[in-house]
Amino acid sequence: MELSDILRRESVRPGFQVRDAVKLLYQSEFGGGHLLSDPEKARERLFREASSCAPVDEPPVTYIGGGVARVNLYPAAKLVSPETLFRIFALSARERRGSLDSFRAKLPLVRELGFDRAETDAFLQEYADAGYPMLSHSEPYRQANRPAYRVVLWEYARFLHVFAAVDRLPRPTLVGIDGMCASGKSTLGRILAEVYGAELFHADDYFLPPEMRTPERLAEPGGNMHRERLLEEVLLPLSRGEKPVTRRFDCETLSLDPPVEHELRDLAAVEGSYCLHPELRGYYGLKIALRTSPETQLARLRDRDPDRLPAFTKRWIPLENAYFASTALYADADLVEAT
Repeated sequence: MELSDILRRESVRPGFQVRDAVKLLYQSEFGGGHLLSDPEKARERLFREASSCAPVDEPPVTYIGGGVARVNLYPAAKLVSPETLFRIFALSARERRGSLDSFRAKLPLVRELGFDRAETDAFLQEYADAGYPMLSHSEPYRQANRPAYRVVLWEYARFLHVFAAVDRLPRPTLVGIDGMCASGKSTLGRILAEVYGAELFHADDYFLPPEMRTPERLAEPGGNMHRERLLEEVLLPLSRGEKPVTRRFDCETLSLDPPVEHELRDLAAVEGSYCLHPELRGYYGLKIALRTSPETQLARLRDRDPDRLPAFTKRWIPLENAYFASTALYADADLVEAT
């Protein structure tokens, strides 16, 4: 959605003033990092707001452009814990983002919202003279909308329902993330590691060694992943409360790297194609399947590595599609997320 469209969407809210439009542009450009100068106070404030904010008819997440979103505390706190909300806010705030030049270039969009032109120009001039500071909402907006939210990166906000499912899991437990290539499996795995401190394992480290690539094995749905070694090194040890010791398969040398011992944490995750093979599914406390449109998939693969796109379209995508169809991945998943 274009930023001008987002402004028009927000401008129909009761009490919306020029000040609120400028604040939205500021948040879209710079995020919400200014609220985290004292992390402990920021946590206490969020916990207090989440437990006492007034009921509002808002979605949990509202995208506001620039790769950021407002997470509305009243509905969001019904989905995820205050600690999870704070973690995604704190992670978002660590990223230094935005520039004054870019922000100034967006300010003329306010003039397109139908406010009185003279009053708008006067406000923008006073704002510029003050040095473009952070703003609070206008009092009419606050009275009408009772805003209580945090500005976070979209890459965290878009997975709020995943966080809700993870928060409900007993501990210790294991999460599996499977699905279409270029659907965001690695991204979601990284995010779970960041938000929850999860120990993360990658199915790509379990590529099938040459000696196992028989016609019979490669004809199996998901047969090109060494699931037996993933079971032996990761799933079985975790199920017994033992530290996994893994060896990454090096596709260049076609050999295994030296063993690496992993920490035992209350949450672990495996991401990658075929990690939710039917022979492995019973070891996961939460099975997540990601999907995206074929058009988006091809665009992402092209952006990632255009030279390898033919290999994906002719070999890897058909293999994955056969695996999805024959193993009912999406029907059996606990959570299916469109990305």
